[in-house]
Amino acid sequence: MQTTSPSHVPRGRLSRRFGLLVLVGSAALLGACSHRPLQPYNTQQDLPEAVRVPDGYQPVLEATSNGTLLYECQAVKRAPYEYEWLMRNGSVDLTDTYGAAIMHKPGARASWVHRDGSSVTAREFSEVPNGISSLPLQRYTAQSSGVPGVLHNITYVQRLRTVGGWISTTPCTSAQLGMRMTVPYEADYIFWRAKGS
Repeated sequence: MQTTSPSHVPRGRLSRRFGLLVLVGSAALLGACSHRPLQPYNTQQDLPEAVRVPDGYQPVLEATSNGTLLYECQAVKRAPYEYEWLMRNGSVDLTDTYGAAIMHKPGARASWVHRDGSSVTAREFSEVPNGISSLPLQRYTAQSSGVPGVLHNITYVQRLRTVGGWISTTPCTSAQLGMRMTVPYEADYIFWRAKGS
């Protein structure tokens, strides 16, 4: 039986093999580049006390939001009337450290649902201001749904590095009632789990 050495392989077949090798190598390289390491948010002393995570927990996942928020001017109280900008986004899309999607429903009962089906819901939160036009920094005490996955056993969620997300220049009065505005918004969300869990 005669074998063919690479030097005797026809040029077209060799170039196809080389092209396939380059394609596979490029895909592997792109896959490796899609992972971003966690930011150094485990240095909690640099944060305001109200949003710090206590000792005994470790950050396990980071997700970022980079988009817009929609607000509508609404009456929130009568006699006398009071008006506020209320968020109209049903959900906000986040992207985690590995490029996977997380659906975030903002609000007092905020929730996060990972692409793998695991989820976590806020039970209570504390916050501190972060400038006039940026949403406040927050720390949520959270409860996992029990579904196995990335968000299983998450106890705390922080919202940090908020940029924008709030309407600071346009008042909400009876003259603006029903008016809608979109504002750009960025933030990092850090998910914490008890060490050893």
